[in-house]
Amino acid sequence: MQTPSLDNLHLFIAVADAGGFSRAAERLDLPVATLSRRIAALEKELNIPLFKRNTRNVSLTPAGEEFYASLVPALESVQLAMNELSNSAARIEGHIRLTTPADFARLCLSKPLSQFLSLNPHVRLDLNLNSHRMDLVKEHVDLAIRIGHLSDSALYATHLFDMPLKLYASPSYLASLPCIQTPEDLKHCNLIRLKTNGNSPVGLLRLQKGKQTIEQTLQGNLTANDMGVVISLTEAAAGIALIPEAFITNQVASGTLVKVLPDWRSIKTPVHAVTTARNPPARVKALVAYLKEQLAYLHVKD
Repeated sequence: MQTPSLDNLHLFIAVADAGGFSRAAERLDLPVATLSRRIAALEKELNIPLFKRNTRNVSLTPAGEEFYASLVPALESVQLAMNELSNSAARIEGHIRLTTPADFARLCLSKPLSQFLSLNPHVRLDLNLNSHRMDLVKEHVDLAIRIGHLSDSALYATHLFDMPLKLYASPSYLASLPCIQTPEDLKHCNLIRLKTNGNSPVGLLRLQKGKQTIEQTLQGNLTANDMGVVISLTEAAAGIALIPEAFITNQVASGTLVKVLPDWRSIKTPVHAVTTARNPPARVKALVAYLKEQLAYLHVKD
């Protein structure tokens, strides 16, 4: 016996409940001929007549009545199971394992993550703060925030924003140098570098102003893998550094850090949310969408 389609089983119940093809077709917004043909196909698949047909009415055969009595609760159970599965897939709850650089979490994610958990109290968040890139599959990580260009992999990425970095220094450090008016003047500076997987060669700065792009090689005796440390070293007059503007609004407002060559910035750095699945759980998708919305203020446009 060929397995009947679920749609045809629902049509059978609709005809039985309506007491005829015309009334059922009207309720279902189907042509009567189409409905009749589908029921005939069902009867052929089951190899038994389900309805007695005459010119005046349509009624169930004894086999049809028995089939109807068994089928209705069975289909209700199937629908209930499908509803529960759908609700479970859409429910924002459960455990999310998130990895991100510690400085980025501290400077950019504290507020949005706290707000997300307030909006979704059934979500539990496990933060793993690393300056190196973890193996998401091996470490069973649901979501990673990656800064910089992504290498080819089997992971799935959602672009969050493009982050500009600008040159900053302390007033006291700048006072010890000749006046800096052009990128060429940066040769007198000590560059504090942030160490990442995608770093340029040592001391090579790529700066952009409008459509103009230049490369400037600088000397530097300090490298750190934490942006917070880079910021502190810059405040302490150890040199100049490329820093995201949104990270140091307080220092700029207080005057402890000032822009160097304010018309120039680094080549924009992309930030992505990365998962191991094309279609991750609803809680992960919800967090990615929320972060994209909340971090939009960091995005730089061309």
